[in-house]
Amino acid sequence: MCSRCVLNKMSGEFVESTHGKKQLCYLGYRYYFKRKNENGSQYWVCVKCKATATSYSDSSIVVRDERTHLPDETAKIVLEMRQNLKRKAIEESGPIDRIVEEVFHNINIKSNDLVINLPSIRTLKNSLQKQRRKTRPPIPQTIEQLPSPLSESYCKTTQGEWFLLYDGLLGGTRSLICATYKDITYLSQQEHWYGDGTFYTCPSIFYQVYSIHAYYDGISAPCVFALLGGKSEHIYYDLFAVIFRKITELQLFIKLRTIAIDFELSISNVFTTL
Repeated sequence: MCSRCVLNKMSGEFVESTHGKKQLCYLGYRYYFKRKNENGSQYWVCVKCKATATSYSDSSIVVRDERTHLPDETAKIVLEMRQNLKRKAIEESGPIDRIVEEVFHNINIKSNDLVINLPSIRTLKNSLQKQRRKTRPPIPQTIEQLPSPLSESYCKTTQGEWFLLYDGLLGGTRSLICATYKDITYLSQQEHWYGDGTFYTCPSIFYQVYSIHAYYDGISAPCVFALLGGKSEHIYYDLFAVIFRKITELQLFIKLRTIAIDFELSISNVFTTL
């Protein structure tokens, strides 16, 4: 072994670069993979200088040439954090903004050095949005582009419970009604309901999100969420008809006595005809 070679039995760690390439982290230095040798060892080159390293199957590492810079453990931590962010963006369904901001909040508490070495919040958000788009179908721009039937992964909660109660026509337009078995059971057992629609948080291919809550002991619990294509009396009639039918199919009793709604006449008329 040459005088500039250092043999160490300490094993290195492997991380993935921002471009998806394998890197070796060893004693605070990072190396990118150059080639695999005939004897099965792997040859690495420092990402910041010309120093090289060879890793062997017994976890030993030989470092050649003197490095011209100081070690930096922060770089490895930053790469690991970015990989964790990427994993969350792909596996979780929460907003990208929240995922990134939670990470930055935790970093600010721990170390300012990490914040300095991380890309800007805007850059991270854009990068994670691209990663998420690679693994998910494009957002439909029209109701006709919405797949039918929906993929099973979009019909369940994060706990694996079936959430899609109904996918079909309400008032002649395609609509979705979402509720778990527990939600429907709880709703059927309560005497007082509350219904209301929102337009600002509704996906653009629908007209509104209408939610139905069960009111008990001073607490209003959301039980049903419906993505509706309009607000006509026909749509509301079909909506509640489906809900009542589903409750009956589950052999549950409807204990509803009162329902609080806004001043929309089309909803009020539904309960005079049902």
